[in-house]
Amino acid sequence: MTIAALEGFEKPRLKALLEHFSAIEDPREPWRVAHPLPEVLLLVVCGTICDCDD
Repeated sequence: MTIAALEGFEKPRLKALLEHFSAIEDPREPWRVAHPLPEVLLLVVCGTICDCDD
């Protein structure tokens, strides 16, 4: 399939969540960041959905 044919399809849900989380401002100091904030938030949401406690 070509890219033009894929434009009508819905984005994968995880990618859509990452795009939403990337709009959140990261107040951390850039030199101390080990993991990007959108990825951390995505893991938290996925863990919450899976009912992870620890």
